[in-house]
Amino acid sequence: MKKLFSILLAIAMLAVGVCAALADTVPQTEGGRKFESDWAIPAGRVRIDYEEEGYRVQVTREDLEKGIGSVWEYSCYYHEDTDSLVSVSSSRTPFTVSPENGEKLYQEAAYEGLDDVNQNTEFTIDGQGHLIWKDGRENAGAGLAFTNIGRLEGVWKNEAEEVEVEFMWDGIDPDTFRYTVHIQRGKIGAEHYALFLMTGEFDPATGRLSADGTCTLFTRNASGEYDIGEDGENYDAFFSLTKDGHLLYETENGIELTYDLLGHQS
Repeated sequence: MKKLFSILLAIAMLAVGVCAALADTVPQTEGGRKFESDWAIPAGRVRIDYEEEGYRVQVTREDLEKGIGSVWEYSCYYHEDTDSLVSVSSSRTPFTVSPENGEKLYQEAAYEGLDDVNQNTEFTIDGQGHLIWKDGRENAGAGLAFTNIGRLEGVWKNEAEEVEVEFMWDGIDPDTFRYTVHIQRGKIGAEHYALFLMTGEFDPATGRLSADGTCTLFTRNASGEYDIGEDGENYDAFFSLTKDGHLLYETENGIELTYDLLGHQS
């Protein structure tokens, strides 16, 4: 797949008059780096990843009332003159959503393959910091402006500090356009541990997520069971991504968390 993508990228760059010889990999430019994030509208997501030769973009949109949606996938390169990502190839795969369990049932692709002339899709970032999707085949992105929500979703851990944080995106509609944040301090099974249930918003200008919510305390009693209590207080928590891909939990001394591909272990 990577070899194929390199060929597609070479074709696209020749088409726009770029004559420099391609190396095995194309270094990521500073201009393109700002696209690499997760972006959202209510019931819609965009994920942009840099993968050596260029950018892979996945757009998912769902009609909640009808239980249908589509996934668009693009192979793109960064076009410096227009400060945009431009597609080399495109696909759209429709799906239906099972009313029983919410599972997505994918259908045959509506289209896939190299983009012909005037079929290229373009992604830009407007003056308000929104991602604009100019779909070259069906104009599917007309009128949409995606908000940068950071690359946070999932479980982050620091085993030595006994801290685990999970971020879950809840942006189905405007009223839930935010993260749910679970923070665990201490290990389940210990004499004491605490669980914080919070909601949070990501600020793309600072790269920082601010969350607030309540804390539930678990304390083992003489019989070996846990007494559960809440103090009624409201707590704040702040997180920011570091340059080396860790998550900084902004406590007094600062705790760096590592993304855990396996998710919950405790």
